[in-house]
Amino acid sequence: MAEKKRKRHSDLHDGQPKKKVALATSQKPIRVSLIEDEEPWGPVLASAPGLALPINMSFKSFTKTRLNSSQHPNQAPELLLYSSAHSRLDHIVREEASNGSESHLKHYIGVYDPQSNNLHLIPANNLVLRSTLRSTRKEREDEDDTEAANTMSARSRLGLAFGTKKSQKAIHAMTANAIQPSPSKNRNTSVGENESLDAVAAAVMSSMPSTAAISTREEMQAQIDEGKPRPKANLQAETPAEVYAVEDLVGGESVLANIGVKEWIDIIQAGRDIQTKSVFVSRRLQATIKSGDVRRVKILKYILLLVEWFKALKAKGKGGWRVPKFEDMGSLEESWGSDIVKGLDRRFAEAHTLNTWHQDNLIIHILALAIVFDNFATDTSDMRADLKLEVKDVGRYYKELGCVVAAPTEIERNNLGFTKTEAGSHRIAKLRLPLVFPKMRIPASARRKK
Repeated sequence: MAEKKRKRHSDLHDGQPKKKVALATSQKPIRVSLIEDEEPWGPVLASAPGLALPINMSFKSFTKTRLNSSQHPNQAPELLLYSSAHSRLDHIVREEASNGSESHLKHYIGVYDPQSNNLHLIPANNLVLRSTLRSTRKEREDEDDTEAANTMSARSRLGLAFGTKKSQKAIHAMTANAIQPSPSKNRNTSVGENESLDAVAAAVMSSMPSTAAISTREEMQAQIDEGKPRPKANLQAETPAEVYAVEDLVGGESVLANIGVKEWIDIIQAGRDIQTKSVFVSRRLQATIKSGDVRRVKILKYILLLVEWFKALKAKGKGGWRVPKFEDMGSLEESWGSDIVKGLDRRFAEAHTLNTWHQDNLIIHILALAIVFDNFATDTSDMRADLKLEVKDVGRYYKELGCVVAAPTEIERNNLGFTKTEAGSHRIAKLRLPLVFPKMRIPASARRKK
């Protein structure tokens, strides 16, 4: 029995065998030509490994000088394509260096014209497309702030470790005064502001006055003058005698009325001498009594009272003075009376203590009485000896009264009986109009900005 042959799978179809269709081929040879173009613009072969791009994405083209251009000056610049059409990604198309034999591989694009039977080959740039996540402006600013903070922190540590005392003090001051927003996820933003300060910085900023509320230099100078420890001057005075009233300097006309000078007058009229604890008073006492002006004698005796009370003060702590107890006053209480001495305590001290402000207030009142008594021009050396002050200090106090302090002129030197050598250690304080008071100091940095 003969076996039937199984039909092949291809015979199960319609039964018509498939035949290859012969294509019409040209017998003419194809002419191949190479189009050389030195321009960087041309066709591009771009691959996008692992990326799916939309068909309508457009790119901007750029050229960039190659790193090895100095070694190969005739080499074409590198071609770059860039697209920022995506909301979060940046697409960059550029050449990627290859190793081995592919580094010398060149790519061409062929354009065949069947009518003329020509094949044109054009050099093409082989580029690779990569995508990167676009960094936001806030992230870049945070990175810049972090980098700047790290750099500043490193410099600060070096300065604290190896810097001078002055630089270390400056670093500590910068650290103490720095107000920076603390990193917080819950930040409020407002129109025109990228970020808001944190609660601490905002509280500090809100407490600061606005530029409209900042005082001018003249207003600041007036506030400083108001708080200085000196008698209030009459700025509308037309003569030096009207600047400082004696009644204001002594605390009232009643104070002078309670000062007795009959004993002094009797002693001088009897031809005897009076010894005092003040150089200023001793040199002027006899001439004042002989002039017959009792009021001037009382002013001079009040100056002596202030000088003796000044010398009776005791040191207390760092730079402070204290008023001695009543029983420690000794001859001062007996000579002047307790009411007058206690009046000085109430006027020039606070809780029987004189700080720097009270000390300056007492000294300036004494010097104001001295220059008024000497008809608004006085030799500062007498009060400098009584109050044990340096030349520059006594001059500074007189300037606070609006006086001009200078070396004696030749006429003044002759009137005072000084030689030229002796006049070198003397200064003359003069109260003249208009008054010239010390001004607020301006730092050197502020002067350079003007």
